[in-house]
Amino acid sequence: MLNEELSSLIHKKIEENGKVVIGISGISLSGKTTFANKLKEFYESNYDVSVISLDENEDIFKESFNDKNPCKFYYENAYDFYNLKRKIEECYKKSDIVIVEGLLLFKNTVDINFDIKVWLDCTFTSSIERSSKDKKELYGDYFMWLQRQHFSIDNPKGKVDIIIKNDKVLENDPEVFVDLLNNKESLNKMKWLYEPSAWEFREDGIFVKTDRITDFWQRTHYGFRNDNAHMLYIETEKDFIMTTKVKFNAIHQFDQCGLVVRVDEDNWLKTSIEYELSNPPKLGAVVTNLGYSDWSTEELDSEVNEAEFRISREGKDYKIEVNVLNRGWRQLRICHLHSEEKMVKCGIYCCSPIDNGYEVLFTDLKIEEKYF
Repeated sequence: MLNEELSSLIHKKIEENGKVVIGISGISLSGKTTFANKLKEFYESNYDVSVISLDENEDIFKESFNDKNPCKFYYENAYDFYNLKRKIEECYKKSDIVIVEGLLLFKNTVDINFDIKVWLDCTFTSSIERSSKDKKELYGDYFMWLQRQHFSIDNPKGKVDIIIKNDKVLENDPEVFVDLLNNKESLNKMKWLYEPSAWEFREDGIFVKTDRITDFWQRTHYGFRNDNAHMLYIETEKDFIMTTKVKFNAIHQFDQCGLVVRVDEDNWLKTSIEYELSNPPKLGAVVTNLGYSDWSTEELDSEVNEAEFRISREGKDYKIEVNVLNRGWRQLRICHLHSEEKMVKCGIYCCSPIDNGYEVLFTDLKIEEKYF
């Protein structure tokens, strides 16, 4: 059955112009060709309908692997959009409905005026599952990176007239693992790694008073290794968005609290605000791969006693965002955990590398599935 919203748009455009040009795009194996042919079948009893499939330039795939950046080379050189535009113009002369389907149709540099732009929504997980056994690595690596580049540069989903879900995964709402504000019982799913001596679930949030000489850090620069910060977590293999709002009363140097994602002692990341006594506090993120920590920081221009943190997971990639002084969300870091392990621990953490007594109240915490 044809999507009612799309049917209405097509009917409206034909009434206005007598003809319509429809662009259909999506990630690899999202079903573009099948959808375009079904659309043609639906309308061809009443209209003259043409379907144009965007084909790769000859040998482009092989040529791209000779470049130091194969996905970028493919993105820039895979298709002859000038020739595609000529094909559309020829079909437009004789057809009432022209349907064009293919990858990268909605690049910023593509000069084609589609009357209707359609995005077939599909997760990368399903795209990989739909591929043949011998090509799963190709679709899970080469084509995934190609299309993530397309998303970053062109924001194709933000340009379309209609998004049609063509993936059973997307038919269900994302799972909410933990929701402090709306489902306090969900906190019972969480476990402590290095449980603090003093903590409680309160009406206003999750209260923790830190123990002394606690921290997460591995080797780099300082030489020492600490792996005993207080972490309240769930475990999941799924992609997710994790958000927390926290209030804190820092006392000692290096007191800190925020969010953490952990594979094991040698592979993890955290984000927090760290207290620096008479110096400005440090907002930062630590990414630890293969037992070595890497700390990116920036000084805040004033003392703060609350903040919001957000971490989004997409496969092995993570985006860290912060909202300090209610200035709105901003990106702090994009990073990668190299471990092959899919299962991770994710949640809130706090610690006091010097002495105990740091009081922290997490007033909000939500961890929900993110389709990727």
